[in-house]
Amino acid sequence: SSAQVRSGEEFDGVRAYRHGDPLKLVVWKKAAQSFAAGGHQLVSRDRPLAHQHRLWLDVRSTGLTDHEARLSRLTAWVLMAEQQGRSWGLRLPGGQEIAPGNGPQHTTRCLEALAACP
Repeated sequence: SSAQVRSGEEFDGVRAYRHGDPLKLVVWKKAAQSFAAGGHQLVSRDRPLAHQHRLWLDVRSTGLTDHEARLSRLTAWVLMAEQQGRSWGLRLPGGQEIAPGNGPQHTTRCLEALAACP
């Protein structure tokens, strides 16, 4: 998919529609073509690059002091970020850091790192 520019906003491209995507980002012309051909595929424009922020799930931002509670909060955040299709990085106790990413492999890597925290 090629990068697109609309209304002064730069888009990273298009991707498969995800539940929760704003309807204003659906590429309706492609959806109509897909439906006319017997398909059921929706695609969305990626969010404008200017509105994408690097998300860090940081142990220092949990607001908790108990070690297990902090790990539980980070685990919940990882699962929420994955469910929302977000890209995120993880900062663990002891200064360990996992670079931002997304997808099932990234989620597994983060959950395994959380499980291995002493």
